[in-house]
Amino acid sequence: MPPKPKASAESLKQKSLMSFFSKGPATTSKATPKLKTPATKNSSTAKDAGSTSNTKQDASKPRKTAPESSPLQPKTPNIKSLGAKALTSSVGPSSPTSSRGVSTPPTSDPIDVDMDIMASSEPEEERATSRPKRKAVVVDSDDEDDEAPIRPAGRSRLSRHRGSSPTEAASRKKARLSEGLSDDEEDEEDLPLKSFTQRLGRFKKSPQKKKSASRKNSDDEDFIAKSDESEEELMAKSVKSSSSRRSSIASRDLDLDDEDEDEPKPSKSKKAGTKSSAPKQLTQTASTGGGSSFLTAAEQRALDKKDGKKKAESPFAFLQDIRDIDGRRPGDEGYDPRTLHIPSKAWKEFTPFEKQFWEIKQKHYDTVLFFQKGKFFELYEDDARIGHQEFDLKLTSRVKMSMVGVPEIAFDFWAAKFLGKGYKVGRVEQAETALGAEMRMAADKGKGKVSADKEKEKIVRRELNKVYTNGTLVDPALLTDENAGHCVCICEESAEDGSDSANKFGICVLDCSTSQFNLTGFVDDICRTKLETLLRQICPKEFLFTKASANHRSSILKSILPSSCLWTALRDVEGFKYDATLKELKTLFPNSEGEDAMEEDSEGEGGSANILPPSVPQSIREMAHDRPAMEALGSMIWYLRQLNIDKDIISMRNFNIYDPMKRGQNLTLDGQTLAHLELLVNNEGSEEGTLLSLLQRCVTPSGKRLFRMWLCMPLREASAINARLDAVEDIIEHPTFEAPFSKFVKGLPDLERVVSRIHAKSCKVKDFLKVLKAFKTLSKGLAECANESEGFDSRTISGLLRGAPDLLGHIKNLEAMFQSPEENDGDELIPKEGKDEAYDAVSEEIRDLEKLLENEIKGFRKSTGLELNWWHSAIGNKDIYLIETTAAKAKNVPSSWTKSSSTKAKIRFVVPALQKPVRKLKEARETRNGVIKTFKFRLFEEFSKDRAVWLRAIRVLSELDCLFSLAKSSTAIGTPSCRPEFVEGEKAFMEFEELRHPTVCLNPNITSFVDNNVSMGGESAGIVLLTGPNMAGKSTLMRMTATGVIMAQLGMLVPASRARMCPIDAIITRMGAYDNMFSNASTFKVELDECCKILRDATPRSLVILDELGRGTSTFDGMAIAGAVLHELATHTLPLAFFATHYGSLTDDYAYHPNISRMFMATEVDDEAHELTFLYKLVKGVAESSFGTHVANLAGVPTKVVQRADVISKEFAKQFKARIETKHAMDAASKLPVVAQADFAYLFKLAAGAIEPPADPVRKREVLKGLKAAIRGYLPPVGA
Repeated sequence: MPPKPKASAESLKQKSLMSFFSKGPATTSKATPKLKTPATKNSSTAKDAGSTSNTKQDASKPRKTAPESSPLQPKTPNIKSLGAKALTSSVGPSSPTSSRGVSTPPTSDPIDVDMDIMASSEPEEERATSRPKRKAVVVDSDDEDDEAPIRPAGRSRLSRHRGSSPTEAASRKKARLSEGLSDDEEDEEDLPLKSFTQRLGRFKKSPQKKKSASRKNSDDEDFIAKSDESEEELMAKSVKSSSSRRSSIASRDLDLDDEDEDEPKPSKSKKAGTKSSAPKQLTQTASTGGGSSFLTAAEQRALDKKDGKKKAESPFAFLQDIRDIDGRRPGDEGYDPRTLHIPSKAWKEFTPFEKQFWEIKQKHYDTVLFFQKGKFFELYEDDARIGHQEFDLKLTSRVKMSMVGVPEIAFDFWAAKFLGKGYKVGRVEQAETALGAEMRMAADKGKGKVSADKEKEKIVRRELNKVYTNGTLVDPALLTDENAGHCVCICEESAEDGSDSANKFGICVLDCSTSQFNLTGFVDDICRTKLETLLRQICPKEFLFTKASANHRSSILKSILPSSCLWTALRDVEGFKYDATLKELKTLFPNSEGEDAMEEDSEGEGGSANILPPSVPQSIREMAHDRPAMEALGSMIWYLRQLNIDKDIISMRNFNIYDPMKRGQNLTLDGQTLAHLELLVNNEGSEEGTLLSLLQRCVTPSGKRLFRMWLCMPLREASAINARLDAVEDIIEHPTFEAPFSKFVKGLPDLERVVSRIHAKSCKVKDFLKVLKAFKTLSKGLAECANESEGFDSRTISGLLRGAPDLLGHIKNLEAMFQSPEENDGDELIPKEGKDEAYDAVSEEIRDLEKLLENEIKGFRKSTGLELNWWHSAIGNKDIYLIETTAAKAKNVPSSWTKSSSTKAKIRFVVPALQKPVRKLKEARETRNGVIKTFKFRLFEEFSKDRAVWLRAIRVLSELDCLFSLAKSSTAIGTPSCRPEFVEGEKAFMEFEELRHPTVCLNPNITSFVDNNVSMGGESAGIVLLTGPNMAGKSTLMRMTATGVIMAQLGMLVPASRARMCPIDAIITRMGAYDNMFSNASTFKVELDECCKILRDATPRSLVILDELGRGTSTFDGMAIAGAVLHELATHTLPLAFFATHYGSLTDDYAYHPNISRMFMATEVDDEAHELTFLYKLVKGVAESSFGTHVANLAGVPTKVVQRADVISKEFAKQFKARIETKHAMDAASKLPVVAQADFAYLFKLAAGAIEPPADPVRKREVLKGLKAAIRGYLPPVGA
């Protein structure tokens, strides 16, 4: 919200000197006023003038004449009380020493206070002629001055100087006339110029109160100092006090520092010593606001109120023109939204607290900062307005800063709210209490330290404790779900030839909640397949990138990343480059003495691991040669350091190497496949209806996170798949096995995340105790399940459980160090005796002091004969060991005792003789608290030493939970369901009978679904050329088959009566029609990019799904491309594939091919009514037509349009068929299909040695075998 321009004091010059004089009472004028016709009603009434002037001085106590001063230092005038006669006039005498009743005319012209004697040299005639004529003004005595309200107290004072007769009282209620002076009288007024200078000499500025740093550049009240007292109290006091009262109030030290409770309050003795007795001199600034010296207190208050309101609305001019720390505006190249430029002039105007706030805010301008103020967290300026706009928090003001406040206990709630809206949140905490600030200042003063900014040192110190972002959350109160919240940093390196098709990427993935780093580096294709796969697998919540490397990728990334992902850009100068990263890693993981010697011995041996010392985690050392990956890790470390969470996370040493594709190890599901099959999220961005939501039935948070990775990377080796299937079948066949598992798992916290928090020393004591209890329960529960699994047919589950570590010994060692919660009755970890020497020493000191005090009170009871008891405050150590007795006997206590507090029945006393031991006891208890905190951190370190053991036990629990999830899902799919049979082989095949889609099986709202038999590879053709009308179920069939493969290789039952297959190594899809305008790619270009990826990456063990390739261009071009791709897949690539098309000619061209099976989705057609009945059954053969006009009729296209389209379609098909037949009759070569000619050409070149056969022996054998069968297919039989 841009601030408005600051209020100027120029308006103050509009107040005339005469208007000030007319406010106060004066002596009876000697001039005889002549009444004139009333003109206008003046807002400044005579009543106002009288009442205000009497607040200045009591008539019964005349003030001493002040010495004359220089015109450059005007003084407050001594104004005498007006007589009763003067009440009928709005003007008074110019000076009490003047013999004339003339005065300066009331005018609105600005009058310079700094008038000097040179004014006397002006001709009197000129001054007389330049002066405007006065007019009589009718003034209503009951009207109030809207601009300067008058205190009621002045009215009561005025009555003491006026006559008390009823006539005079009545005259004050009537309208009064103010008559201007005649020309002669005006001339007489200017003769004694000295009288005017005397009047200026009588001006005396009242002493001002002590001004805080927050008012250095503000307009001060020149005549009346503000007080903390209410206005009603001041008005009551004004009646009883004399004129000297104002000086005493002004000189009182009110300690109005801007910090309020932040600044430690000085003692009374110091206060008395700081009182100022000398009035502050006026400055020579009449033209820039010095005119305010002639305002009354009421006018000054009203003016200050207006100025304060304006300043509160727009106090910070630099927010009107936002710039970053380097002076760049939003939209400029290189603009950094995280920083804010604050001009040096603004720093001079800041109060100490404002300076503290803006010092942090200028470096974190894009972060909503919560500033701790006692028991509250407050938001200021732009942050406050965000809170008001987003959540309707009440917007208030703190001096001149907009403010929103929330209780300290509600910080987590509101921080989560802001994070949910996509904001960064910073927590600025008090580094000390007000008492601590006092102690610090006293200590600095004792050491002779002098601060350059004394005002800054007076306020409580605050520090930015942590910055929260959606991708770096650790606190459990802010983690909204159990899914991993990843932060991803990407660095890109261009290819050497400058092309965009072989760029190298380095990626660092961090899950802050578990402190787990994953590093990877790869060369990616132009489609960015690996990058897209990784981002879709982990679904990051924050994306960290350098502007130089990711600006041209932002359009592509925006189409992949979720909309809620937070983008954080780093400038070129931010983050660690390759060399700086290596240096930083050596600093973070220093060598021990033995490792230093080993490193020296290993120098010169070569290898990337030798770049870094052995103290660095092995995973990082293996990636040390990868420059982009190391720079990504360096940028992540730099970013974590800015958030103040780097040490806690990096010191966990939880670094791994991550391969998003894992070719050769798992079933590869690339990013497009994950999206097309809707495995993790649907096309609307939610999990509803996805395979993850259907199959994931884990009960532990760590199990849920692991199951997601299982689904992204199913198994590939038949032995591993069968072992998992054995475990799932054992669980299904032994339903009682789930009971002990559910029993000990119930109520377990998120152990994986808590282990990370304990290592970071950010875990609460009660959570730590819960974790120890949970691990104890976990260890016993896993042992019980292991015993239960001994009777299973397979050894998978028992082997898993027997591999779990025994945690009871580790827990016992930890519990032996501290007292149990039942023993200490508190929320602290108290060391057992002998486990901590410092604690034992301070505990003994506390016991001695407490024993001493007990002996003292026994002596007091004996000496006084009273029933005395100790009283202690329930909170803290401030009020402890006060002696309490009954109120009836309190008068009998020794006179040296000081009363501290009381209730109706009890009175408490402070005993001066006991203050020294009590003070020692307080200090000992504070020392004890520090020792306990140190012991707690030492206990956390002992726990973290065994973190590998804890994490291994958690891993066993997670895997067991995932196995139970697969068993539950296998049971839920109903019947028919079966265990898939896996056969190892060199070429993939699959056979499903009565296969159904799992969504249908697990959705109770769908009661009917047509199952299908699917057979590909083996004895059948490897490629299904699928035809049929729109909406016939082609896409559903293809997705259902791919999903069945994924479920089978996950290791669970599949929704089919029979399933037999060879493990698939990858599923690659090209489905749907969409463009990518972010990457400047049309629909057809996107199709061909994905098609290129299929032809490059597919193997004989892959499953390919191609849906309607070639529809984004002309009919003949699309048909040609589709035919060529189909021929390449069927003859040379040889994967299992679904090739769905509406090009009917392809079914004729490839009828001969032995590796292509022509199939279609059955449909019943009513040509007369243009109606279709979809049977959703896969049958052999070719669809009669795509029935596009029938689908148009279903869509509601007008009948006449559909009929005309049907006629055109039939005529077009007839002409096309006739053209082909004519060509075949005229050209002998056309009798051999073009694809067959291509086969002959390949064989000829292969025989001539012009080309080499495939290097893969399996593919070589299958290609030659297929060509041999193809030739037999289109050659006429012998003897024909």
